[in-house]
Amino acid sequence: MKLVLKYTVFPTPLGPMYAAASETGVCRVTHGVTAEVFETDMLNRFEANLDFVPDDELLSSVEDQITRYFAGGLKHFDVPLDFLRGTPFTRQVWRAQQAIPYGQSRSYKWVAEQVRRPRAARAVGQANSHNDIGILVPCHRVIASDGRLGGYGGRPHIKAFLLDLEGAAYNRG
Repeated sequence: MKLVLKYTVFPTPLGPMYAAASETGVCRVTHGVTAEVFETDMLNRFEANLDFVPDDELLSSVEDQITRYFAGGLKHFDVPLDFLRGTPFTRQVWRAQQAIPYGQSRSYKWVAEQVRRPRAARAVGQANSHNDIGILVPCHRVIASDGRLGGYGGRPHIKAFLLDLEGAAYNRG
């Protein structure tokens, strides 16, 4: 039996944002793609049978919360999440990142220390590259120890935009 996922798309300052959810919670948030690319990504990522349900209560809540976040009116998300992918380590990293307060940043090393793997800063970066639920799991708040942005899937300008939106300090040099 295949997993059924529902999804929606809504406008944001980053362009159309896609959010997908299982019966348990949000499992994917992304932007900068077309509907066709999103659907193909979802099929490849989760091998799921997709069901488009535009009026789903959870997805409406996700859209509302992300819209309020971009408007500066929301600092903490409270929608259920469903980590459908990831190793125990990557899931620990994502949970640790959820504790980073709005408007603040932490280093990759800090996250590694939170998951009791103090020398695994690079592995934290790799875990971030597999984060399916960006913004809700705020990997954009994780920066290099010297304050530089670090990676963000080849889109550091998006990471800078999100940190600037939150008023977080980082090395802009």
